[in-house]
Amino acid sequence: MNIMETLDAVVREEGKIEGKIEGKTEEVRNLIQKLGLSDEQAADVAEVSVDFVQKVRADLDRRKK
Repeated sequence: MNIMETLDAVVREEGKIEGKIEGKTEEVRNLIQKLGLSDEQAADVAEVSVDFVQKVRADLDRRKK
């Protein structure tokens, strides 16, 4: 594998990771807004950390202002 192929593979992998993060963010946002789940509940359902949920919730709170 040459350098260009390696760079292409890295960029594709970064895109996949970014897409997964965006998907989990949207999932957590919906769990908070539509179901009113606590941070712990949303983290458990979405299989993410409580810290991740807290960051999403903080972003939602900032957008409300």
